Amino acid sequence: MSAAVKTKALAAFVQQCLDPLPDAVLIDTHHNQLMRQARRLPWRKADAVTSLTGAETDYWYPKSLHAMYVLEDEDRSSAYSDKRMLSVDRNRQAVADQIRVPAPDLLAIQWKREAAKDPSLPIGADEVAKLIAADEAFLAAHPITKQPRRKRGLSDHH
Repeated sequence: MSAAVKTKALAAFVQQCLDPLPDAVLIDTHHNQLMRQARRLPWRKADAVTSLTGAETDYWYPKSLHAMYVLEDEDRSSAYSDKRMLSVDRNRQAVADQIRVPAPDLLAIQWKREAAKDPSLPIGADEVAKLIAADEAFLAAHPITKQPRRKRGLSDHH
């Protein structure tokens, strides 16, 4: 092999080394998946609290109705209604607390948007918007696939 061929091959190799890699090649999907998974446990814990307080709220309402109409005991019905109102407050706080937990995925962000529609929550719309924007930025910065998702419902045919 001549020196000129070796020089050309070396120049081509060096040029390949200097060319920037496509962004998709540089994405460490395993690291990103681990980063997202780190958010799952706190989200599940917050969801368990929200579910429990919601169930508690759902429990006291029929207890109050039963005491009022079946047992005909207004004092007991009133006591159950008071307990229900306390559980409603706890549930609203649990929902607000869960909104503050970093979202592990797009479904969690969707949940936050739906939950934040309740005007009785002890969290402001501006805080919710900032939290959701931070979640979206995190998920965008930590993709778990190298190919961007295609829009659903759009076909390749024109």
